[in-house]
Amino acid sequence: MKFKGFNLFFVLILILTLTLSACSSATKGNGDTGDKGKNNKEAVTLKLLSSHGQFNKGNYGYRQVQEFMKKHPNIKVEVTFAQGNNFNDTLLALASSNDLPDVFQPTTKFPLNTLVENDWVQPLDGLLPNDFKNRFPEGSFAEGINTSDSKIYSFPRIIGKKGQAFFYHTDLLKEAGLDPNQPPKTWAELLEKSKQIVKKIDGVYGLVIPLNDQAGSTALSLGSSLQPTLDTTGFDYQKGQYDFNSPNVVKAIDYLLQLKKEGVIHPNSYTQSLTDSQGVWANKQAAFMINAHHFVRVSEFELGSVKDYDVTKVPVPEEGIQYSQLATSADFNAYISSTTKHKKEAALLIDWLSSPEYFEKQVTEDLLLSPIPNLKEIINNPALENLAEVYEETVIERPIPESDKGAFEVKKIESTLPAPQPDFNQIVQGALVGELKDWKGQLKELTDAYNARFEQAIEKAKSGGTDVSTDKFTFPDFDGTKDYIQK
Repeated sequence: MKFKGFNLFFVLILILTLTLSACSSATKGNGDTGDKGKNNKEAVTLKLLSSHGQFNKGNYGYRQVQEFMKKHPNIKVEVTFAQGNNFNDTLLALASSNDLPDVFQPTTKFPLNTLVENDWVQPLDGLLPNDFKNRFPEGSFAEGINTSDSKIYSFPRIIGKKGQAFFYHTDLLKEAGLDPNQPPKTWAELLEKSKQIVKKIDGVYGLVIPLNDQAGSTALSLGSSLQPTLDTTGFDYQKGQYDFNSPNVVKAIDYLLQLKKEGVIHPNSYTQSLTDSQGVWANKQAAFMINAHHFVRVSEFELGSVKDYDVTKVPVPEEGIQYSQLATSADFNAYISSTTKHKKEAALLIDWLSSPEYFEKQVTEDLLLSPIPNLKEIINNPALENLAEVYEETVIERPIPESDKGAFEVKKIESTLPAPQPDFNQIVQGALVGELKDWKGQLKELTDAYNARFEQAIEKAKSGGTDVSTDKFTFPDFDGTKDYIQK
């Protein structure tokens, strides 16, 4: 994904904002005295830009950076945290001005093929201890995900098998006359229990959905049990093509429209972001919410230590259907930028952020599921334990076409091509708000546009000498109900 044409003024403002933020978050009294640290060694300043809430000032990741600086008094780390699109815009601006931070932890907008295509990152090989890969469970590294040409660029931050789960307030169920130990398991149960909650408790709704930025992912999460070969990007690995207008996706959107018609979705959902909706749920204004792996930590540390809630599988259309969601055990976390002047010091920081000590405390202190072999033995939070069980039962290892060099080249090229607009999230949001009447036609157009873009990337790769076809992305023997064994 090549990013060009940024407004210079905008770039300068973002860089100034980043610099001020970094300065304000830098820790004082860490052993540095002027330009020299202890032992008269030259002091080095690393810049860390993170999209993870862990690294917001005062949170676990931020505190662990302070521990790192105590262990390395000649290294000063300036931490800057930015969320979502704010992070994306900041990283783009810094890259455009050739001022990338030494280490950065990006959003999913920047997969490995994009980072390699733009030459923003460098391999970790030769910079980390020889036992580095042994810290992680089997399958934690894969070509096209966090390695390229057998070189390691990043590593998992959380367990690879993760996705969506269903969070519910047990006290609200009880107050509405429902069994707090029997959350809804099917779409019909979710509707009926939501209607009873609305009827019995003033000002409380059944479901809150962050439709401003999660409308599409919510629809795909509900529809995935009907089409388990479809991932969160709208790509079907069995068909080898994008499938936004699948009858199963349409059925999921129709169900959301039914929930709206019945008046059980919180009315603020239609314009709210994920952060806003989490606050609504935490304040007990809605009984149910579909959310991801980080939500136990967020509920405890950022939403006022939410009480009386639990977590289970996302409801399915009807009994007997298995809820499935696709992921890979391989994942990404932090990268060392290609432009850093302090790669040895940056590698020391990476070494600390991937250490067993860091990961074990991440589970027990920060309530995040770490990618470590002894995870189940050290979980000390009931909701987190249930979340891990949900993922164990529902998350399926998807095929990794990116592991093929030709397919990886196609994904790199595809990331440079303009994404079709309006996107899937905008179409689903427009349907639910009521502004988009022909949303089914729009889904068909979006699917056609994505597949045409995909074919364009394949043809461009072939014209450059790459041997590749749609066959590299098509897995007829994958049904989405059991892990795919990579061949």
